Amino acid sequence: MAHTKATRRVLPAALALVVGLVSFDSAFIAPGASPSRPAMPRMERAGPLPEQIDAGTSVPRARRAAVVAALALLVLAPRARAVEEMSDAAVTEAAKSLSKFEQRVLLEAATEPAFTGKTTNGYAWDNKEEGTYVSPISGQPLFSSKAKYNSGTGWPSFWAPVSSDTVLERTDPGDMDNLPKMFWRTEVLDRASETHLGHVFDDGPPPTGKRYCINAAALKFVPGTAPEGDPKQASKWGPLSLFS
Repeated sequence: MAHTKATRRVLPAALALVVGLVSFDSAFIAPGASPSRPAMPRMERAGPLPEQIDAGTSVPRARRAAVVAALALLVLAPRARAVEEMSDAAVTEAAKSLSKFEQRVLLEAATEPAFTGKTTNGYAWDNKEEGTYVSPISGQPLFSSKAKYNSGTGWPSFWAPVSSDTVLERTDPGDMDNLPKMFWRTEVLDRASETHLGHVFDDGPPPTGKRYCINAAALKFVPGTAPEGDPKQASKWGPLSLFS
């Protein structure tokens, strides 16, 4: 595959920080006693410990503030992902059933010519049937026909994915290597297999203003009742997304 798997996670680190702070606080006793002090959490070693403790409590103000900050990080961090990542071997095996061109799009981030694309099971790029577009590699639901629209670009376009949990967004590595920063795009991938789907742009229609420009060759269409489009699932690109 032409990309490496993202392994860092903000959420576990934040949880560990809160647990460490709370455990440390519970070991404190009332002022005046002199027990041996437990090992300090890593964050506390960066600066001096507060010398004053509130009357009637054993928790220093500064430490309470640190707990609040850690909890805020939990709120801002991406929630735990329910989608299980596929191994490289599993992705390679699943791709064997696809055409050489479909493999190039999914595994090497190739782009199909505009107005020509077909899904891996033969539906045209401008298909108007109701249904769900899933990954031909992982089978995860990616886009709904109810969030699809005609962008005039010649590629399947959507204003939101089915769920932000099933797609991964990152700065396109190829753009970073070859283009000035002002031309870098946001790549969209299937989260489970981390295979290339297309890109997302900020020139889409309401209700999100997003245009998920996706290769038809990176999708499989499943006709039937489609999930409702949910604007809240649209691009959440930001600093914390780098760790998701």
